[in-house]
Amino acid sequence: MKLIFFTVFMIMFSTSALARMAERMPDQPGSVDTYCSDNGKYEVSITYGKHLLSWSFKENGKVLWSEPLMNEPGAAAISDNGEAITLPLWGWRDEGGSSGVAVYNRKGELVKEVHFKGELPGTESLRWVHETRLSPDGKYFIIGENGKESSSVTLFNATTGEIVWEKKVGLPEMVQVKVSKEGKYALVTTNEYKDRRMEFLLLDSSGIEIWRKKMTHNFSYDVKHYIKFNDDGSGFEIYDLKSGKYISEKIPTVKVH
Repeated sequence: MKLIFFTVFMIMFSTSALARMAERMPDQPGSVDTYCSDNGKYEVSITYGKHLLSWSFKENGKVLWSEPLMNEPGAAAISDNGEAITLPLWGWRDEGGSSGVAVYNRKGELVKEVHFKGELPGTESLRWVHETRLSPDGKYFIIGENGKESSSVTLFNATTGEIVWEKKVGLPEMVQVKVSKEGKYALVTTNEYKDRRMEFLLLDSSGIEIWRKKMTHNFSYDVKHYIKFNDDGSGFEIYDLKSGKYISEKIPTVKVH
């Protein structure tokens, strides 16, 4: 009985307490990390001091505010309307692990902390998130993770923190993921590094795949943006490495049965 109790205790400890005890990799004082919204209009900069952190928010190059950053720094995401910002919660930043996502408003005020749930009820766990992106209206955020056989994608409601849907998709290595306005569509690209094979997928508001395209020898670290939605919502674009151009695609018409 004691052994069973100890085993359960250690499982709960590993999924909850470890996330809060994880060591943060050291940062060079004076260094600055900068992140932009997809439309380039908004910018978040995180400045590392000797003991304290600060962050600032810009609109079209103009600083709107600069404040101390009390929570964990990391890769920020900003909605195209500037209404929402996300940062990772505490985790092993040197390996990409985090215990959740913090959602802020345009004033830098914390709105919601979304903690990743563990396997047991009431526990938390680390997830190795490759990328986090916000919808243009700031109402949803999406995370993409690497996997052994395929990548994983999870869509969250940014206001409630609830999971809308989650799904394993594509190839093992996540490249990029984006979500359209109101969480209507998710665009995902994954790859298998050994042969630079890539797979592009479009998912609907329920996480159901409605479009797929495979391309060989297409992956390069020099390409910053492989996927993007059109501003008018009519379609999206994927990058073709061979031609050095984007290929335009329409949102497919899906019949409801």
